[in-house]
Amino acid sequence: MTQNSEMIFPDNNGWPREKSIRIILFGDLRDSTEILLNFEKNMYKKKDGQSESDFDYAEFIRDVHETSYRELYLGHSSTFSEIYGDGVMGVFPKDNTKYILENIYRLSERMRRYNDSIGDNVSRPKINLGFGLTVGEVAFVYYPMDHRFHSVGYCIHEAARIELVSKLYDARILVSHRFFNYAKGEIEREPRYSYRFIDRVILKDFQEPVTLYEILVDNDPRFEVKQRSIPMYSEAHSKYREKKWKEAGKLFLSVYKEYGLRTGHAMAQRCEALSASPPNYDWKGIYNLKQK
Repeated sequence: MTQNSEMIFPDNNGWPREKSIRIILFGDLRDSTEILLNFEKNMYKKKDGQSESDFDYAEFIRDVHETSYRELYLGHSSTFSEIYGDGVMGVFPKDNTKYILENIYRLSERMRRYNDSIGDNVSRPKINLGFGLTVGEVAFVYYPMDHRFHSVGYCIHEAARIELVSKLYDARILVSHRFFNYAKGEIEREPRYSYRFIDRVILKDFQEPVTLYEILVDNDPRFEVKQRSIPMYSEAHSKYREKKWKEAGKLFLSVYKEYGLRTGHAMAQRCEALSASPPNYDWKGIYNLKQK
C-alpha cells in the first residue's frame, strides 16, 4: 500500500483510529477450479514460433494479472490493493469513480484482445472475469505478523458477495446501488458506458437489501445485446414484483432465448419456485439469496 495522507496508522492495540468512506472492488477469475484441473490434465498448450511448449497454470495466472488486474492496482497513489491468487481486491477513495470506470474499460479492452488472439491452433483458456463493487466505511488495520496493513469493513464482505453472484446474473460488472449512485452521472455522460437494472436481494449472511445493477461497457462483445434486452427484462421484473409469476417467468425465458442471457433463465427458475411456494403477503420484490 502506498503511504499517503489518508493512511490510517494503528494505535497501541493495533486497531485503526478512524474509518473512511471507500469504493471497494473485487475481481475474480471465473471457472478457475475447472481451468486448474485442465492444466493438471495437460490440456493446454501454446505455440512458440514453430515449436510447441507447455503452457502452465502459473504462466496463465501471470497473463490474467498482466492483461487485466494491473489496470486496477498500478499507477495510483491512493489505491490499496491485494492479490488473492487468481483474484484482486481494490480499495479506492470515494471520489475515484471516473478513474475506476476508465480502468475497467481498459481492462475489458485488454481482456477482449487477449481472448480474440486465441486461434484454432492454440489451446489455452480464455480470461473471463467477474467484478463486484460497492461503497462503505473501511479501516486499515496493521498486522504485526506480516508487517502490513489490511482493510476491514462490512462493505468489503458485501463487494465479495456481489462478485460471487455476478455469474448467476450473467453480469461482468455487478454493483450495489451505493456505487451506482456514485457512478450514474458519469455513466450517463459517457457514451462508452451504459447500465441495466438487475435485481433487489438480500445477500447471504446479510440483513439489509441491496439493489444490483450491471455496468455495461461498449468493448464487451455483448454490450448491444444487453442493451436491447433491457425493456423486456424490465417488464418481466415488474410482473415479478407484482407476484405475477407465470407471466414474469415467460418473459424471463424470452430474455434467455432471444438474447442468450442466463439472467433470464435464472429468474425464470426463481419464478417457478416462488409460484410453488409463494412468499408472505407483504413481499416487496426482495429475494433472499441463501447461497453465496
